[in-house]
Amino acid sequence: MTKRPFDVCVVGSGPGGGIATYVLAEAGLKVALVEAGPVLRAGIDYGMHTWPYETRQTRRAALGLSLHGLRPETNHFTPVGDRPGHGWLKALGGRSLCWAGHSLRFGPLDFKKWPISYEEVAPYYSRAERFMGVYGYKDGLYNLPDGEFLRPVRMRCPEQLLKRGVERLKAKGWKMEFVAQRKAILTEDHWSKRARCHYCGHCMAGCDVDAKYTSANTPIPLALRTGNLTLFTEAMMTRILMDPSGRRVAGIEYTSPKGVVEKVEAKVLVLACSTIETARQLLLNKSPEFPHGLANGSGQVGRNLTSHFGVDVVAYFQELRHRDASNDDGTDYFHSLLTGLYWERPNPNFEGTYQVQCGSGLRPGLTIKDVPGFGSSLKRGLRERNIGHAVMDMQGSLWISPQKFVDLDPERKDRYGLSLPRVHLHYESNDIAMAQDMVETCEEVVRAAGGEILSTPRKITADKLGIDYNHWVGTARMGRDPKTSVVNLHGQSHEVANLFIGDASVFPAYPEKNPTLTNIALSWRMSDYLIEEFRRGQLG
Repeated sequence: MTKRPFDVCVVGSGPGGGIATYVLAEAGLKVALVEAGPVLRAGIDYGMHTWPYETRQTRRAALGLSLHGLRPETNHFTPVGDRPGHGWLKALGGRSLCWAGHSLRFGPLDFKKWPISYEEVAPYYSRAERFMGVYGYKDGLYNLPDGEFLRPVRMRCPEQLLKRGVERLKAKGWKMEFVAQRKAILTEDHWSKRARCHYCGHCMAGCDVDAKYTSANTPIPLALRTGNLTLFTEAMMTRILMDPSGRRVAGIEYTSPKGVVEKVEAKVLVLACSTIETARQLLLNKSPEFPHGLANGSGQVGRNLTSHFGVDVVAYFQELRHRDASNDDGTDYFHSLLTGLYWERPNPNFEGTYQVQCGSGLRPGLTIKDVPGFGSSLKRGLRERNIGHAVMDMQGSLWISPQKFVDLDPERKDRYGLSLPRVHLHYESNDIAMAQDMVETCEEVVRAAGGEILSTPRKITADKLGIDYNHWVGTARMGRDPKTSVVNLHGQSHEVANLFIGDASVFPAYPEKNPTLTNIALSWRMSDYLIEEFRRGQLG
């Protein structure tokens, strides 16, 4: 047991936990950050800028890493239904190490389904964008608000032709927009002194030079410099400790890789373990006061699970087959976005909407491989198809229903003897109708642009859909009513006053846009509220 309690214990060092750690430590609070994985060094323990014989194989094998990139956990949950996944990376920085950097603000229309408004979150979006270093164009779209941007990155040539198709459809009355992506990757000098991007394109394998924002390269080092942060790595939380009343958190118990059990006392606990893992931890910690799991008097922990899902349509533009592709380097694959669909005029066949991430051109590894021929004709065909192709990747809002949730597996346990989470996913008619609309819309865009459709799912069935296993949200939703939500409007448990949640599990509704920027903005907002509560003597 630590000799004195920390002010705050943050569990999980991903996007939400990393920014909370920085904001709290910068305010003078004594913070313990507990991370289940090790510290990894960019360009040394992971990265793509080495030959196989140059890599440090012994250390990488010991850490469970792949040859070049990062390796998420495997066999760590039980899938139920339509092939759900669960991306969990145990390392300092969590999944911020391997995210693509896409940083999109939710808009005013999106927040109409939330108990807080866009205007309340907008200042935190601005803080986050300046802090992270987000590039982008100012597109002037009402429900995809502009931010505080660095110099943008242009679309590749095939994406410019997709934009041509969109503009032709807009001239016929279609409601849609086609814009360049926005990412938390440095395109110019930044106050953080991180390196500028050199466009190698391996962002999701882990950035070798730290041009991409991660919790490990920006907020956590800054928090350490304050002298107010104590870091616990390779420390898997295995129990939440309660005070004698059973109604307030007293700290946590963690287990080291060698099986040593230690405790950390804290006045406040912030869970930022990920949507799946935070729900699991709450469900695991049952007591007479909380027979259905900690802070789960509403029965909503693990419920309201949602993510993004989709299918792909692949296009080919023959007019580009002889173009110079030497400038196809970039920030990973997707440089553009089809958006603005059904924001104000809902589709009568489904609720919600989707966006389409678009990528193209030559990249590390060929995207188009199914080309006829052999020898020189095969090589020519591969080059022409890859130079002229574009992939349109749907990112739809998964329908929230009782058929999508997280609970505990009664049979399977992890290495610590704790029940694994079960992730239940069942696609429904709303999901299938949305995906069908995406396919038909993207095919129209390609044809209007003068392209050829290389690949399409055509008629959608549940077995053709794929889930984004890194975008889960919603299992500890925020709300005003303790009977229908887990936390209040500041991420504070309705039932346990010194328990806060700083990850995307608090999202009460989910648009088509990527979650990370909003997760960071909300965690920053939560941290400011927590600091003020300390100052008022409500938590100390």
